[in-house]
Amino acid sequence: MARNQRKYNTEYKVQAVKLSNEIGSSKAAVELGIPVDTLYGWVKAAKEGRLDIGSGAHTLQTAMRLAEELNTLRKQVKQQEKEIRRLKEENEFLAEASAFFRRQPSEVSKGQRMKFIAVKTEDGKRKGRIAFCCKMLGVSRQGFYRYLVSRNRPWKYQRLAEIMREICSEDQCNDTYGRMRMYQALQLKKPDGVEIPGEKTVYRIMKKIGLTHHPKRKPNGITKADREAMKSDNLLKRDSRSDEPLKKCITDITEIKAKDGKLYTSVIFDCFDLSVLGIAMSTNMKAELCVQTLDNAMASYPALHGSIIHSDRGAQYTSNLYRRAIARYGICQSMNSASGCCHDNARCESM
Repeated sequence: MARNQRKYNTEYKVQAVKLSNEIGSSKAAVELGIPVDTLYGWVKAAKEGRLDIGSGAHTLQTAMRLAEELNTLRKQVKQQEKEIRRLKEENEFLAEASAFFRRQPSEVSKGQRMKFIAVKTEDGKRKGRIAFCCKMLGVSRQGFYRYLVSRNRPWKYQRLAEIMREICSEDQCNDTYGRMRMYQALQLKKPDGVEIPGEKTVYRIMKKIGLTHHPKRKPNGITKADREAMKSDNLLKRDSRSDEPLKKCITDITEIKAKDGKLYTSVIFDCFDLSVLGIAMSTNMKAELCVQTLDNAMASYPALHGSIIHSDRGAQYTSNLYRRAIARYGICQSMNSASGCCHDNARCESM
């Protein structure tokens, strides 16, 4: 004979689950007089969402869980607020530094950044700001403290810097001196009681006192090769030194910018001492300019007959007009290698 199964409505199941959450499933099953497995099934259905028990009454466990979640959310909010304050402070600091330097802090020298930190920290009196400022500007705290100690000391290159300024003021063209020419000028001047450092140190001093120059534009090469023209062999093979005068020569064209246009200068140098053998100028860089340079050199130095003259592979030097002039004077023509490498004529490229 089959047993009669009790049927429970939804409200009964809901109350049974709530009681189970309060005192435990085993005790609730005993008090309600129902199998504990049945109650376990209702609790599982409630957890899976198949039985809606509502949210009116919370057990002690759910209340504690909600309190923990609330504390976690509050901590996260505090951390996010702290991060927002930090980012805002950093952005304001970098904006103030950029306004002080009038460019990005990473583009200025370390000394300038140290100076700004000294201003912000009142010469290191605001101890709590030193670490923050040093971190933001990419300098070490030890370096900043060394700066505070040594900033009032006299600069050991002060006299040398004054001499550099004197050299630049001697002539209006001297203000274009780079580190190499400044180094050579110091060696020629030989100031008394002043030791001339190396070229790199000279450059650092020039940079610190504002004597360095940057080109306004990137120079473009003016050599235009004629790929169809016949090329001569490389007779010098990068050996641009000569033990005798008028045996090896190098030539090239350079462009000079002027207010009313461009001026092209063609020069022939003697490899023996880099003296100028011939020079010609024009407002264009056609083959006639190179031929005129050759004519001027032969007029001044007839002994050039039979010498070697080296050039790049520009269209002027491969033209028939220039080749006829070379043959007329009995000169051997030499050109850069087939790859067109500018180092083959490097001694003349700096003209």
